[in-house]
Amino acid sequence: MNRRPGTPDPGPGTINSPLRVFSRRLQARWYAPRRPPLMLLPLSALFGAAVAARRWLYARGLLKAIRLPVRVVVVGNLAVGGSGKTPLVAWLARELSARGVRTGIVSRGYGRHEQDVRRVHADTPAAAAGDEARWLATVTGIPVAVGADRVAAVRALLSDTPLDIVLSDDGLQHYRMARDAEIVAVDARRGLGNGALLPAGPLREPPSRLSGVDAVVLKGDEDVSLPGSPTRLHMHCRLGAAVRLCDGKARPLAEFANQPVRALAAIGDPESFFRALEAGGLEVERIALADHGPVADIVARLPADRPLLMTAKDAVKLVAPPEHAWQVPLEVAFSETDAATLLKRVLGDT
Repeated sequence: MNRRPGTPDPGPGTINSPLRVFSRRLQARWYAPRRPPLMLLPLSALFGAAVAARRWLYARGLLKAIRLPVRVVVVGNLAVGGSGKTPLVAWLARELSARGVRTGIVSRGYGRHEQDVRRVHADTPAAAAGDEARWLATVTGIPVAVGADRVAAVRALLSDTPLDIVLSDDGLQHYRMARDAEIVAVDARRGLGNGALLPAGPLREPPSRLSGVDAVVLKGDEDVSLPGSPTRLHMHCRLGAAVRLCDGKARPLAEFANQPVRALAAIGDPESFFRALEAGGLEVERIALADHGPVADIVARLPADRPLLMTAKDAVKLVAPPEHAWQVPLEVAFSETDAATLLKRVLGDT
């Protein structure tokens, strides 16, 4: 965290703990134009063998994938870190609902304390739902369920809600849940990093996995070198107007320009949030936390001498937000052609 003199240190174990520092440096290495760390390649080979064996077991039917009585579409990613996956799920949910398609969402619920299956509503605490699931329930208004067992989460939705389609926020590697379509989100700026599997690189599965998906959605306008010939679509993202958390007052980001602000992000790629704010002319003091990390204690210990801008996903974690705290939503858009292609792949024959 970059602090100015007089700003209190949030304390050890929150931002600059040894584990957090190591994680930041490792991710920077993953996405740098450098070869993977040689000392980690043996571990990546073991990880890759385990991934390949698990896929083989499901492909041969030795591990059973469960087919559910509803169309299931997984929106996931290969690379660790922010790819715009959850905003993409929200966009799809709104577009499908607007077309009369009865839509639900399931998620693992990262950041929650329990592993059981539960329905999520706009007033469900983020600690019980996970930040992403709570945000999805708030912005879409459609049925959402969370659980480590996504099959059980889908069944929980279907138990009292007739649905035409279920979107799985993440779960590309959750092969126990059979799926009808797979959409993979990729950050166009960072691509697939050094192309290596964890822990030498950022990938959960090898790049060749993209050859079998229904579409790759690139976050940003840049082109990316990808293996195979997957359908490529571009998702355009920009920050919307800031909304004060205590009263819902909206304010254009341009009104924060040329004044110091604090920006807090506990997302996969916090730098993307900070850079977007600075591109709008804001003078940003960065507060980068671990993905899905708690934010309430940090916010409570920061002085109120300047506006505090937060991602929408982090803002839902605050139960009693201070007056100087604002959320800045990420707005997603597609070209007309790409939107039609994506919806066609998601809907299939539904």
